[in-house]
Amino acid sequence: MPTRKQITMLLSFLGLMLTVQAAWAIEFGIGQSKEELGLKYELFVNDHGTGRVTVVLDIVDAGKLKPINSISLYIPAEGKTGRPDLLVSLATKIVDGKTQVRAHLTKELAERAQLQLKTTSDPRTDTTNRLLFYHPRG
Repeated sequence: MPTRKQITMLLSFLGLMLTVQAAWAIEFGIGQSKEELGLKYELFVNDHGTGRVTVVLDIVDAGKLKPINSISLYIPAEGKTGRPDLLVSLATKIVDGKTQVRAHLTKELAERAQLQLKTTSDPRTDTTNRLLFYHPRG
């Protein structure tokens, strides 16, 4: 049977985890256009003819989003749950001076997919604060 000290420690740990989860969930979208942000990118979709595609994003200049902290592949759930079917950070690499991410997925998922560029630089106020994201459009 757990002791009072163990229960207190467990409740403290759970409270900490809930606080961390809430902090991670605070994200705000950036409504400015890529031109307003000085963002330059190329988005390629290669259809393999197998029901699968490869999506490649090359960021030439991050503009006011510098520095980009991460790039995520976000696929919203069908319906209005507000929860994603998939949310994963993509590995970045530098190719010919451009930051590049790549994802291979089914066409059905690609039709719903969004790429999120995440930064802590707020281009509206030129300050560093909360995690912000921008969705490149193809």
